[in-house]
Amino acid sequence: MMQEVVNVKDRMLLLAILTRSLELFSGDWAKTICYIAGRKMSEVMDVGECESVEDCLEKMSKVSPWWVDVFERLSDNEYLVIFRSCPIRQTHYTVCTKQGGALCQVTHGYIESIISSHLGRKVRLILIHAGPNACLKRLVVS
Repeated sequence: MMQEVVNVKDRMLLLAILTRSLELFSGDWAKTICYIAGRKMSEVMDVGECESVEDCLEKMSKVSPWWVDVFERLSDNEYLVIFRSCPIRQTHYTVCTKQGGALCQVTHGYIESIISSHLGRKVRLILIHAGPNACLKRLVVS
């Protein structure tokens, strides 16, 4: 069991180092590269048929390490969503890196791709608040 914990922490550290190196090497392109990586990750995730954003988030939360809930429905196409569990946020806190940068774009690409592919509509996540226990984001469906 201890070996598994060490391996997870080592992987988080490696991910943070690679992302930081990518930021230093490519500047703002790092966010785009990480976003694309998140979209690619989502291609292997099948949450089944979804009727709504809420339905997609609920199903995705059951089969992935991300646990996302609708915090408030602002309109038919706009939601405030709360990320209660996020492996990227855990990586930030494990290796003491700042949230909201390129690494967080992995999450955006992943979530946006899953929801848009199941609803057949474009989806965009906008960071409102990044916190130690949860992140609050605006989800816009167009």
